[in-house]
Formats: sequence, C-alpha cells, structure tokens
Amino acid sequence: MTVNRETNQRTAGEVIADHLIEEGVPYVCGIPGHGDMGIFDALKERESKLRTIQVRHEQSAGHIADAYYRVSGKPLATVTSIGPGSVNLAMALATAYVDSQAVISITGGVQTYMEGTGVLQEIERQRDADFPSVLRPVTKRSFSVHRSDQMQRVMHRAFNVALSGRPGPVHIDVPIDLQSHWGDPAPMDAGVHRATHKTIQPDPDAIDQIAAILASSKRPVILAGGGCIQSGAAEALLKLAMQLQIPVVTTMMGKSVFPEDHPLSAEHTGSNGTICGNHFTSTADVLLAVGTRFAEQTSSSYVDGMSFRIPGCQLLHVDIDEREIGKNYPVTVGVVGDARSSLEAISAAMGDHKSTSSERESYLAEIAEWRERWLSAIQSRWSPDVLSMSRALAVLRDVLPREAIVIASAGYPQIKMFQEFQTYEPRTWLTSGGYSTMGFTVPAALGAKLARPDVPVVGVAGDGDFLMTIQELALAVQENIPVVYLVLNNSGWVSIRDFQNGMFGEGREFGVDFRTRDGELVTPDFALVAKGFGCHSEKVLTLDELAPAIERALASGGPAVVEAIIDRTYEFTGGVDSGHWDLPAPDYLIH
Repeated sequence: MTVNRETNQRTAGEVIADHLIEEGVPYVCGIPGHGDMGIFDALKERESKLRTIQVRHEQSAGHIADAYYRVSGKPLATVTSIGPGSVNLAMALATAYVDSQAVISITGGVQTYMEGTGVLQEIERQRDADFPSVLRPVTKRSFSVHRSDQMQRVMHRAFNVALSGRPGPVHIDVPIDLQSHWGDPAPMDAGVHRATHKTIQPDPDAIDQIAAILASSKRPVILAGGGCIQSGAAEALLKLAMQLQIPVVTTMMGKSVFPEDHPLSAEHTGSNGTICGNHFTSTADVLLAVGTRFAEQTSSSYVDGMSFRIPGCQLLHVDIDEREIGKNYPVTVGVVGDARSSLEAISAAMGDHKSTSSERESYLAEIAEWRERWLSAIQSRWSPDVLSMSRALAVLRDVLPREAIVIASAGYPQIKMFQEFQTYEPRTWLTSGGYSTMGFTVPAALGAKLARPDVPVVGVAGDGDFLMTIQELALAVQENIPVVYLVLNNSGWVSIRDFQNGMFGEGREFGVDFRTRDGELVTPDFALVAKGFGCHSEKVLTLDELAPAIERALASGGPAVVEAIIDRTYEFTGGVDSGHWDLPAPDYLIH
C-alpha cells in the first residue's frame, strides 16, 4: 500500500505514537491484534524512535512497564488489542495500581459506528463498548476517546494523571476506526501540559509540631514507605536519621530507600518483618511515618502491640495522599506532602528545637543487639550441606554487587528476600507488594534491565511463580536482554503448604504439592526448558555449586537461568515469624 502524505492530518494512531516519542518514551510493550492494528502501523513508521517490545502475553507487557517505572521513574506505554488481549493486562495494571506505579495503557476499542452491535470481542450486555469498566477499579483514570480530535488532549491528560501526585496506571480506550482515520488537521499544541515542578510542600506549622515532638521523644522511629522511593527521598531520609540519631524501619515497598548495612537501619516491620523491626516500631514512643499507607501486612493485621501501639505511640504521618492519613490509625500530626520535601523541612525545623538525641545512647545500642538476634535466628535454621532458600539468598547477596537490582514475586522468595536479603541503594528491590502478584518476576526483570542496562539484574522466583510467565524467556532471548533468573525449585507452592499446616494443623496441606496421581513429586526441568528457549542455563543440586553457577550466568552476556533444587522439608522452608497475619482457621477445626 502506498503511504499518502498529501495532508497534514494525522490518525489517532499517529497522534499516540508521536506523543509517546515527544514524551521520551523509549519502548512500547504489547501484542498486535485486529483491534490495535492502526496503532501498530503508526509505530512501524516510527520504529527508529520508538521500539516495540514483543511480549508473549499481555500481562507481561504491564509488568515490564511497571518495573521500568519502578527503576527509572519514567513511564512506558502498553498497546493491546480489543477484548481478551486487554483483559490479560488487568492483572498487571492492578499490581501497578496498588503499588502506585505509573503505566500508560492503550487498548483497542469497538468501532464508534458499531458500538452495541456485538462486534467480535465486544463487552456490551450492560453498556455498549463496556471494556473500560473492566479496568476502572485498577487504574487511576480511564479515558474513552470518541473523536479523532480528542486524541491529543487525552494523551496530555493521561500523562498528567499518571505522573502527578500519587502515581498510578492510566487507561486509554481507542476505537478501531479512530486509530486509522484522519482527524483534525490542527491538533492541540505539543507544549507542556502538566506541572513543571511537582514537589508538594508541607504545612510549616505542622512541620514545626513534628520537629518539637521528635526533639522531646525518647524512643523515636522513622517508618519509611514506598512514597520515599517515589519522591527520591533517600538522601533526605539519611540526613534526618543521622541528624537526630533515629532508627529507620522500612515497609516492603520502602525497602532499599535506606542502606540496610547502616548502623541506624532497624530493618523491617509487619507480618513478614524482622524481630528487629517489629521490636522498634512496637516500642516506639513517637513514630514518624513517611510515604506509607499502613496496609495490613505492614501493621501485622492491626493487632495492638505486634507491630505498632497506636494509640499510645504518637503517630506523625506524612503522605502525598490525604486519604491515607488517619485511615487505619489515629494521628497526632497528619501532614499532606511529598516525602522528600517533608523530610527536608523537618530537618531544617529541628534547628529551632533542642533534641534529646544525645540521651539515647542505650536506645541506639539496641539496634545492633536486635539485628544480631535476627541474624542468629536466621542462621540457626541453616545446615552446612543443605541447599535451603535462605542459604541460596545469602549466596546470591555475596555474589552480587551493592548496586544490583533484584526482583521477587509472591511466595517465599518475596518474604525471605524482604526479611533476609540486604539492599543498599534506592530502586534496587522490586516486588509486587500490595497486590502480591505471582508471575511478576520474569517480565519485571526484563523491564528493570531495560531501565538500567548498566547493572546486574536478577529475578528470584519459585517454580510456581516462574511457570506463570516463563514464555517471556523467548522475549529475553529475542532482544538479548542479559537478565539472570534464579529459580528456587521446591516442586510446589510451599509457602502456602506451610501456612496451611501452621494455621490449620499438621497434615492439613492440600493442593500445594506438584505430584502425580501416584503421589510422586513432579517438576519440569527448568534448566532444559530454558536451554530450549536459547538461554544459558544450569541446574544446581548442592550448596557448593550455587555461587559459581550464578557467576557464570552473570558473565554469560545474555539471558540466563540457574535452577536450584531447594530442600522442601519444613525445617528448612519455614521462616522466622515476628509479626502476625490474620488467617482464620475453619471453625470445624477449632470447635
């Protein structure tokens, strides 16, 4: 077909592609279908400026974009077809939404002149062309374009919504006909259409109150959440902690914002926190919580005294989203503000208040004591010759440089890495936090490596997690993205097995082991499968083999899989419980 350029008009597909280029978006992740062909044709004409990443499943497109944003702070776009192709994306958008990560999601929609007729893959029994309703609960905002001349304005608004305030994914539904038909020859100007400076300054009076309370406190603790990473608050957090000699505890989403080998690092709190972190947050007299929503996992299911004693402890809560302040705990001072600017303001305000930090020598000595208790508790479960998950993670930490990025999805890899794997630099720990999505690790590692090609990236996955998106090894090989996957294979969903036995009683595990009908454990040969995809691959059976295998994988120069066969007996699978998680047992097991 001859390309006709006799007019300066553009299709909606061209407006989308041109705007993504203008925004500096380097990659579009997606799969072409009949519902997004007009957009993909526009991408073809601009492939030198905007690279298309050919995922093998739409869920992976969203996870790649999500992880790219987590590492770089810059959004990617996904383009998916009408119907099931875009429904597949819902899992990834929900993950990004709960964790407040920006993604620009563009989906194909029903032709404007055929809405409600029941075209192929239309959802229309309650409302014509109703697909946006599927994504509405898991996106910050959903836009439906009805005319070509709306496209440019919607693109500006979508980026503004995704990146302003509390970030999040946005959705744009673009009908098939608009993707391919010319629109208004005078599109909206391409200037700046969102805030050039995003820092939200906190109220000075509130900051002064916080400074006064901190200055007179005896056992203050800073709780740093994911908002500290989003706002680039690592330097301000470290400065304030050092200035006041205050221990810092992080949530799962805040992990990596504070160096975990620092003397003031008191590790993590919550259901899956450490005994050190929960000790400090539960015995604090003042808690400065910054950029956290006090989710159930962070708060040990709100059991008083397990992770927090609020009321009792004074809560100073700073968050960019005013809806989170006071939602789960009453506050002494609640401040709406950006994490970085708020921490900087508190630091500056402390000059007007005499601090008691010099009187807290014995309090601060507790940090080293409780960190040692935690390390001893972990290592007490080690056996010299047993390749356990805990030992595997310790080996991985020894092999990797400080700046390496690690990824883990739901299950024991997520829990144990949060607890045991130290991180030292912001944005080097990625996990599907609030939605706890399995299948995140494989594509997220690709997104992280695209964002930071200069550092090692390792995805740590259980066999259940790895199988959910294993098809993206094809993409890794196709694009020669040198990520390493450490597959911790224990032939089942062993974290759930252990939870079942712990909550319901010994012998109550069900539906968690991968077994034949004869009761034999069965597992794919992941090393062989990875080799079939074209990856460097190795299988490790003993502890001594693991470090050399990881080093060879990192040096391979391409995608690599190290499969480690992990001991699955409870003595070596279960972790050290320090918090509480509310998982009610069936009444018939109790009464």
